[in-house]
Amino acid sequence: MRGPEAVGRLPIARAAQFMAGSAAAQGLSAVSGLLFARWMTVGDYGLYVVVITIMGAITVLTKGGAHLGYTAILGRVWPDMQRAAEAVEAALTTRRLISLVVMPLVLAATAALLLANGATPWQIGAILLLLAAFWWADMRTRLVDQILFFSRQTTRVQMLDTGLALLRLLAVLALYWLGWLDLLPAVALGVLVAVLRVRPILIWIGRLLPAGPRPAPRPEDLAEIRAGVRRQLPVEFYYVLQGQIVLAVLTVFGSVSEVAALGALTRINQLLVPVELFTYAFCVPIFAQARDGIGRLYLQLVGLTMVPGAVLVIVALFFPWILLWLVGPNYAGFETEIVIAAVVLMLSRGARTAWNLVAHRGWVRFSWVQIPVGLAGCAIAPFFLDLGTVEGALLLQLSFTLGLVVAAVLDFISARRASAAQ
Repeated sequence: MRGPEAVGRLPIARAAQFMAGSAAAQGLSAVSGLLFARWMTVGDYGLYVVVITIMGAITVLTKGGAHLGYTAILGRVWPDMQRAAEAVEAALTTRRLISLVVMPLVLAATAALLLANGATPWQIGAILLLLAAFWWADMRTRLVDQILFFSRQTTRVQMLDTGLALLRLLAVLALYWLGWLDLLPAVALGVLVAVLRVRPILIWIGRLLPAGPRPAPRPEDLAEIRAGVRRQLPVEFYYVLQGQIVLAVLTVFGSVSEVAALGALTRINQLLVPVELFTYAFCVPIFAQARDGIGRLYLQLVGLTMVPGAVLVIVALFFPWILLWLVGPNYAGFETEIVIAAVVLMLSRGARTAWNLVAHRGWVRFSWVQIPVGLAGCAIAPFFLDLGTVEGALLLQLSFTLGLVVAAVLDFISARRASAAQ
């Protein structure tokens, strides 16, 4: 039986090992990111915030919803490796087509944001080349690695990510010691880590999937994945646009200093990244394959992933100096803002989990609801918030979370009603 008991029967040792590995990998990455905030100039760090935001946009947009149908297919056919290989090919074929449209737009937006925040033409050109390399690495690993999670090979993935995170931290220390820690080396280092991840992931996946020529994708798989893309790609654009809206607002009404402060304060999100990895490695496969007690299981998984965020809020309320010390002396005066940042991150993490669970089961009908809800928040915000401040930008981010919650609830209710009617 696959239902609420799945949480209780979750392989505790494997889950604990995964979380420990995630904590180690993301802890090392968090230290690296915090050292960037401490050691880079405010101007360089403001530009770095723009670049890492764009990297996240590349991952989201070039998937374009392809991962949703792909994961739903895996949940149905697992452990049939021939069918899994066909699903991989269908997803990658779709993702390449999406990239042909998306990447030129993303690179143009990157150049505009960097130029508005004071980057030189030389810096912009170099960063665009680095982002193209990041796209290549992301295409090779960030969709197909779901095969490893379904086959319960989470430990080796975490060992790889921990080793790469340690390498990155050592490189940061070396760059600082050599006096070379500025914008371009920081970006290049992030791209190098993504590239180094490619070969091991492909080797491990190659051992699981059938040997021989890559299979042709099935037409029905392509149709299911592309149907998800048609429903989801406009929402993915909107999701990415949220981050760009916040950066653009601070750029127009504030300055690169506010952009840097926002990036530094939201850097504490790195402390919650193991929760996101746990969601994809454990919660998504469990929920995608569940057959009984769906509602109870859904609430359990969402609540479970919000607990670390609640702890972060408590720390921000009673011991804000701890988090402010982490982000560095340039941002030590943002005591109120660090509390708001923690609340926003906790609620956003819960909302993303709620939506990811239903979406990766193929229940995506009302994602579009995020757009009118979010745009309504943008229209109302100037009347109540000072959008030239970090506090105003954080509260604007919080308004986007409401749309995600509404979409997740509507998708879940719609799917359950449809199931009951059958």
